[in-house]
Amino acid sequence: MIEKFRFTNLRNAEYSQYMNSASKIFAQHSFVVEIFGSLLDMFNAKLKTAEAALLAERKSLKVQQKNEADSYRDCLHSKLFDYMKSVLHDVRDWRYANAVEIMNVIKRAGNPRSLPENAESAMLAALCADLEPLREKLEYINAHTFVDELRAANQRFIAIEEEYRQMLAGQELDAQHMSMSALRRQITPLYRAIVNAINGYAGVPDKKEQCTALTAEMNVLVARYEALLNTRTDKDADNTTPGPVPNPPPRG
Repeated sequence: MIEKFRFTNLRNAEYSQYMNSASKIFAQHSFVVEIFGSLLDMFNAKLKTAEAALLAERKSLKVQQKNEADSYRDCLHSKLFDYMKSVLHDVRDWRYANAVEIMNVIKRAGNPRSLPENAESAMLAALCADLEPLREKLEYINAHTFVDELRAANQRFIAIEEEYRQMLAGQELDAQHMSMSALRRQITPLYRAIVNAINGYAGVPDKKEQCTALTAEMNVLVARYEALLNTRTDKDADNTTPGPVPNPPPRG
């Protein structure tokens, strides 16, 4: 018989992978399609909806990452600007002459916060490129790290933006999509119903051999995901291993 498996501790992506793998195994055996086809159709329809829900979850996370990256590069630009401004308050500061030249370049580039995201990406890339000929002066007044950090933050934003665009390419998201938690509550009973039906069918003496290969394939799948959860549990246990208990203080 197909072994039971608890899905509670599977993450949404892992849950979806497991269920899609199970669906492929079911579909490879004609007797499942012929006898339990209506259940399988309902199961597959829910899995299709789950794909959209997972995409929406990834989109939401990527938007958050993009917003954080955008905010951080703004902060680093302000950090560079404010450093130069602090030097320019004192005309006797040994960094003053170099700061004037660097600040002129920064001011010519403009304020990135007033620009759309893509225009800001281009503006910051151009600013870092324009400051590169002043590298020695930047290093002399200890401002080169600000420029390096700004360049890296801008590149990170551009990379996240590209990942976001690729994610949405050719995809249309339903604004009324269900959450994965809600879908899991619908998918799991359908999976259980199919498995129970197959196990019951396999209990008929002259049908048992017909189910042998399917049962073996499903139990391999179950074992693989049980091993995944066991590995995760072992790691969590290692990370939470308590240290030695200190001796209690002596009583007065």
